[in-house]
Amino acid sequence: MDANSSSPASPSSPQITLRQLELFCAAARTGSFTAAAQERYVTPNAVAGAVTDLETALKVRLCVRRRARGLELTGAGEALLARAQHLLVTAEDLVLNIGDHDGAPRGPVRLGCYTTLAATLIPPLWEHVSAHLPGVRLDMVEGTATELAEQVTAGRLDMLIAYEVGLSPELAARTLFTTEPQVILPADHRLAAHRAPVPLTELAEDPLILLDLPPAGENTLELMRQHGLRPRIAHRTTSFELVRSMVARGFGYSLLFQRPHIDVSHEGRALVSLPTEPALPAEPIVLAHDHQVPLTSRAAAVAAAASELFARTPHQ
Repeated sequence: MDANSSSPASPSSPQITLRQLELFCAAARTGSFTAAAQERYVTPNAVAGAVTDLETALKVRLCVRRRARGLELTGAGEALLARAQHLLVTAEDLVLNIGDHDGAPRGPVRLGCYTTLAATLIPPLWEHVSAHLPGVRLDMVEGTATELAEQVTAGRLDMLIAYEVGLSPELAARTLFTTEPQVILPADHRLAAHRAPVPLTELAEDPLILLDLPPAGENTLELMRQHGLRPRIAHRTTSFELVRSMVARGFGYSLLFQRPHIDVSHEGRALVSLPTEPALPAEPIVLAHDHQVPLTSRAAAVAAAASELFARTPHQ
C-alpha cells in the first residue's frame, strides 16, 4: 500500500445531540416519558427514543422504568443530568448572545423568591432590572425555600432569593442584606406602650401566632428554645398577612424576621414591632444558585444588579 494513501475511515461513533439531552432532562425532571412529552410538545416515543439513544451512545443505563413510580435515575443518570443541564444552559446563552456586539445581556432569567419576601423585594428588583438591563426578562416564581431550592437544582430556576437558614449546601449563596427578628404585638398589648426591646421571658405565657412557612416556623421555635422558652402556639399558618391580622386582633404575639413599612394589619388595625431582649441573631437574605451550574451572563448580570440594589436600600 502507498504510504501516502489514507486508511479506510472507521465507523463513526454514535453522536449525542442537544435535543436528546433536552428530552432526557425533561424526563428526569417530570418523572415520566408522557409528562416530558407533554412539556416538550413531542410524543412519548420520541422521549423514550432520545433516552435510549443516549444510553447506546454512552454505553450506560441512565434510568429504570417503574410503572408505579415512574422513572428512577441511576447513578450515571444523575451524573449526566447535572452535566446536561449545565450544557443546555450554556447552549441557550450562546444562542441568545451570538452576534451581540454591544455586550448587553439579553434573554429570560428565572428567579424564585421566598413567598413572604416577594412583595417587598421583587417590585424594586423588577424596576431596577427593567431600567438597567432592558434586554433581560425576569420570570418570577414564589414558594417555600425547599420548593425553590428543588427547582434550582432541577434546572427550572436560575436563582432564588430566600433566608439563608435551611438552604442546601449544594447552593452557592451571596448575602444581599441581613434582617433581625422582631416581636409583633397588638397596639394595646401591655408591652407595646414602652416602645422598648421586649424581654422574651415576658412572653412565656402569651399565645404565639406562628408563621409556619418552611423554614420560618422551625427556625422561630429553635431560636426560642435556645433561650429556654417553650411557646404556647395558638395558631399555625403559612400566611404572613394572616399572622399580622391575628396579632392585631389580640389573639397573641408573633416573631417575624420581616417588618413591612406599614405597621397596620391587612384590616387596618395597628401593630407594634419591637426588637427582642436579648437580641436574636440577624438572618441573612441571600441570592443562591446551583454551585455545579455556572450562571449565564444574563443571570450573573441580574445577580450583580440585585446585590447593588439591596446593598443601598434599607431593610427592616
